[in-house]
Amino acid sequence: MSIKVGVVGLGVMGGAFAGHLLDAGFEVAGYDPVEAMYGKFKGKKLRRAASPADAAKGADLVMTSLPNYRYVEQAVTGPSGVLEGIPKGAVIADMSTVPPKFAQTMGETAKGKGISWLDCPVSGVGKQAAVKDLVVMASGARAAFEKAKPAFDAIGKKTTYVGERNGMAAQLKLVVNLVLFVNMAGAAEGLTLGLKAGLPPDIMLDTLCAGAAASNVLQVRGKDMLAGHFPPSGPISVLMKDIDCIIGSAKDISSPTPLIGLLEHLYMSQRSKGREMEDGSSIFRVYKELANIS
Repeated sequence: MSIKVGVVGLGVMGGAFAGHLLDAGFEVAGYDPVEAMYGKFKGKKLRRAASPADAAKGADLVMTSLPNYRYVEQAVTGPSGVLEGIPKGAVIADMSTVPPKFAQTMGETAKGKGISWLDCPVSGVGKQAAVKDLVVMASGARAAFEKAKPAFDAIGKKTTYVGERNGMAAQLKLVVNLVLFVNMAGAAEGLTLGLKAGLPPDIMLDTLCAGAAASNVLQVRGKDMLAGHFPPSGPISVLMKDIDCIIGSAKDISSPTPLIGLLEHLYMSQRSKGREMEDGSSIFRVYKELANIS
């Protein structure tokens, strides 16, 4: 028997989650404060909820997919929030990218209400969410994870259980993002060097993708980077929020992260030029400008 799911936040990621769950036969209630978010569900049997509490009414699992931890906290604990509507014994899975400390605090808050909390960030961007090309990471009580796993399997290609302690999956997502962002900058730096030296762009990219330097960043974004196309699959506005979480987490445990600190300043230069809705791969523009390449 499939579980009943509430989804709070129907943007690029949450909307994809709800759509895949509906396609897989789940009973889904969805809530978003933005009217336009409901247009993508025409012809689908989404129950339109009036509030986060309404989305949680009768649900076995509530997924939250929101821009940052402040929105998550408001949607869960605020007036007409998830905790006002969710039945005892149900599970809240926060799919957002949040600080590990926040996940731990929310886990304690939910536990006090008889609810299980899972921090469940995903690895992947919007266009990957649309085709279920995501990795779901989850931490929290094992029983809660097993209850929610069929829903996770319906929205991604791989589901990974990280551990019993809340915050572990949130921390893993920050590690994933740190490596991704550094890879993106490395790709941009290398491509800039090659262009400045006069290498043929297509031969350079093909060689990089075929050899030891190959990466998902180059394979997925390389052609767009060289063409100067930076669609907001993972926009700088979101990336900057994630970098703030990474640096904050690193400070909490005294772990040095010099590279991500440098990238924060490079991305700030993009934001200062009004490019915050460009994809994070537009860091290539910074390198080209520094190298005086038009």
